[in-house]
Amino acid sequence: MAVFDVQLFVNTLLYFFIFVCGFAISIPLGVTGIENSGGCLLYATLNPYNSTYYTLLYSKKSNCDFPIYIGVFVCIFYALGMGIYNTYAIYKSQKDPSIASQMWVMPFIMINSLVTAVMFVASCMVSVGFKDICDSLTNGKYKYYPSCVKAENQKLVDQTTKKISSTGHFYTFINVTQTASWICTLGWLALVISGIVRFALNRRLRTQTSAPSDMTNIASIEPTA
Repeated sequence: MAVFDVQLFVNTLLYFFIFVCGFAISIPLGVTGIENSGGCLLYATLNPYNSTYYTLLYSKKSNCDFPIYIGVFVCIFYALGMGIYNTYAIYKSQKDPSIASQMWVMPFIMINSLVTAVMFVASCMVSVGFKDICDSLTNGKYKYYPSCVKAENQKLVDQTTKKISSTGHFYTFINVTQTASWICTLGWLALVISGIVRFALNRRLRTQTSAPSDMTNIASIEPTA
């Protein structure tokens, strides 16, 4: 029966899980913008207008674009690429179980550390921006709504264009984005820790044997007989 590296298998599952979470980050936040005519509700300013409407001044579009781009390029494209790369490594390890210990480690520790930091910033932007808009609805001077979720699908007046529109399902969608972004942050952190553990184990292995460096490209490794 073929033997595969458990840590490599878990890392592969983590990459594909983050890949799925990337859609949960970018799509709901993008839909929220579409429902609000392209405006960004994160850090938006809201004030009562009358008993039926309230005024809304959208924040800078970059406040929403940044988490969306991180979700697409980091959690979808990069995580998918790494998932495929690790799947290929698992396939090759069926013939040579030592391949997992000969793969690149340090470059991905550094890249994933940077990704974790960027993901943390994006998650903070979503959480703080979400809290900001909810506080203006529930804890401000007017306390217009008893809870943030009650402001969904409410009529509003765009403070810039004076047009009447609706908030849509902003609470549900942004809450999904917030949850998924923090889950992805923890996932990337787990991958960094896993990489550090792998690097330490590989160094110990190389001190005991003549195993190749962990900078070896798996495509160039010839399976042992």
